[in-house]
Amino acid sequence: MQISDIKNIAIIGLGTMGPGIAQAFALAGYRVRGYDSSPAASETCQRIIEANLKTLNSFGTVDPEASRMALTSIDYTDNLATAAADAHIIIEAVTENRDVKRSVYEQIDHFAPAGSLIWSNTSTLNIFELMPEVRLADTLIAHWFAPPHIIPLVEVVKGPGSSPLTVELTLEMLRSRLSKIPIVIEKYVPGFIINRILRNLGREAFFLLDGGYISPEDLDLAVKASIAPRMMVLGLIQRYDFTGLDLSARNLLDPNFFDPPTDNRPKALHSKIDQGHLGVKTGRGFYDYSDRDLPDVLKDRDHSLLRVMESLSFCLTKNRLV
Repeated sequence: MQISDIKNIAIIGLGTMGPGIAQAFALAGYRVRGYDSSPAASETCQRIIEANLKTLNSFGTVDPEASRMALTSIDYTDNLATAAADAHIIIEAVTENRDVKRSVYEQIDHFAPAGSLIWSNTSTLNIFELMPEVRLADTLIAHWFAPPHIIPLVEVVKGPGSSPLTVELTLEMLRSRLSKIPIVIEKYVPGFIINRILRNLGREAFFLLDGGYISPEDLDLAVKASIAPRMMVLGLIQRYDFTGLDLSARNLLDPNFFDPPTDNRPKALHSKIDQGHLGVKTGRGFYDYSDRDLPDVLKDRDHSLLRVMESLSFCLTKNRLV
């Protein structure tokens, strides 16, 4: 298969990530069929995409005609066989449950054409252990980030049997047709790259909150006013060159600088969960969103992200200071 042969896209799972991924393909001119076992999920997906496109229209990123064409390019079904029957790329975006994914992969194997590319949007699982062996050459992980219609990064994780052609077609599709920035992870590691880094940042953040060292608001402001903009220019590793490798080494060896203990049930996090405060989806988390509807909260987030991405697009290249 060549990139020009790819016409039809199937999105399996229309929950958190499915709508934005479907939207990205539809805006790129592909025919998209979205599948979810719940008709309500399909209806919600359509409303989310319509709201996303209105936000992009208001920002001037997408014109109304492109939005209209994208909406007419997406069909919905509650029959997985129908979704997969003529798909050239199948994106699995179902819940992070091994048994559910294994069942979905068995159905994809049964219904999808031979040679269809299969991308999993899993954020942690080793799906190569769950996929039927006959499909492994055409399978890899393509992990998008929320909101997927704005954030450019896609983590592409090779499986032990992923063919070079599968990787090549995936990277070409993401770069040239979807305007994404894929990075290649040569072999599976739980959580891949970004979620592993966020896990460690989270441990430190919750340690500081649990210890009463700082408020959530001031912690967020400190990050946004220091390491966040600096990381956009230097990333994580090149920053060490500007700090000085010798100084960085001394900091790691400083006996007075202690690391937080491993705590997978930080009080700052679980006290909110115990109260039913799960973030924007329930109206409260570390912050209170209860005076606004969820679409309005997401719209404000997306407008701010679009402004950031517009101003920082010059940074999104490798080693630009070398």
